[in-house]
Amino acid sequence: MEIAPDDVVVLALDRGPAPDRAYFAATGAELAAGAAPRRLTDADALAASGRVLVALAPTLTYAEGMHGGAAERSPEDRRLVRALQHRFSGRVSCVRIGVDGAAPAAEAAPPRGLFEFRPAMLRRAPELLRECWTVPNRQDYLYLATKTFGLNLIVRLAFAGKAVMKGELPLMRAVISTSWYQIQDTVFTVFGQTYMKFVGRMTGMLRVGRASLGDFAFVYVQLCLFEFLNRLALGPLGENPLVYTRVGLTLIFVNILQGMISGGPLVPAINKMRRCGAISHPTMMHLYQLSSLTLQFGLFASFGYQRVYFLLTSATLALSWGAYAVFSFFYQDVPAPAADPALAARLGALAAKA
Repeated sequence: MEIAPDDVVVLALDRGPAPDRAYFAATGAELAAGAAPRRLTDADALAASGRVLVALAPTLTYAEGMHGGAAERSPEDRRLVRALQHRFSGRVSCVRIGVDGAAPAAEAAPPRGLFEFRPAMLRRAPELLRECWTVPNRQDYLYLATKTFGLNLIVRLAFAGKAVMKGELPLMRAVISTSWYQIQDTVFTVFGQTYMKFVGRMTGMLRVGRASLGDFAFVYVQLCLFEFLNRLALGPLGENPLVYTRVGLTLIFVNILQGMISGGPLVPAINKMRRCGAISHPTMMHLYQLSSLTLQFGLFASFGYQRVYFLLTSATLALSWGAYAVFSFFYQDVPAPAADPALAARLGALAAKA
């Protein structure tokens, strides 16, 4: 690929010990003259009369897929490319380079077949979870105090207390059930960042067509298992029969299907919002904590209020599936083939001066 003097090259590089993603720009004329690139703060600061070439070096600021490690591009890269496309419509293209300026390895073959399942990811789940481990921060403990042991506990005590007062739920079962809910809530609140990263890594476990649904499938199976344990602790209640009967098991599958169709895509949708760069990492964590409030809808099903549960899940249908669909299909990556060796060498020399 030839770079004209009026073209602009944008380098996406990792910088610093953390590291952080940084961007540098140089015109084709500056590239030919061997000048050092200038730091680029945002797309609005770039002026280009010719084409815009974005060179993506692997990044350690973001990880996805089974093996983690360096990703092809970061969410910030995707946001920058979209902004450049908006400003320079039809003139933006992307290539991939290695960290040393060499051309990256050959691209993987496109997916074949309609369906692909990778059970190796389930076998590697403990290892992936360790790789995703993140130390809880102040935000996590804030939500623990205000949400888990604040709003959520009050709501659970209200449900359990009403059932006990009506004589439908023995006090001991109410204590066991509320304690079990609180344990779940505590773990997923304090270790929310670890869980979000782990679910994101599970995306490639399942593919249907061109859509990667591993994160969605993993969350669904998890919800089925946890709801069975929830109702086992509660026993038959309201419109719910014994959970281990045929009718009880069928009702769980129906309820989880309702939850999956309505709110199930919320966490995967938030992951996709982060992946495409529509939100920052702190915003992602806030949305994750707030989206967990929809789990309170499940209390209506668990405590036997099936009609109310149906209305609530139906109300969230458009929001959750709409967000999942939008960020899955309308935020596709711009193709980024590997740079040819000659161009990769020139871009590598430019990156070394950044």
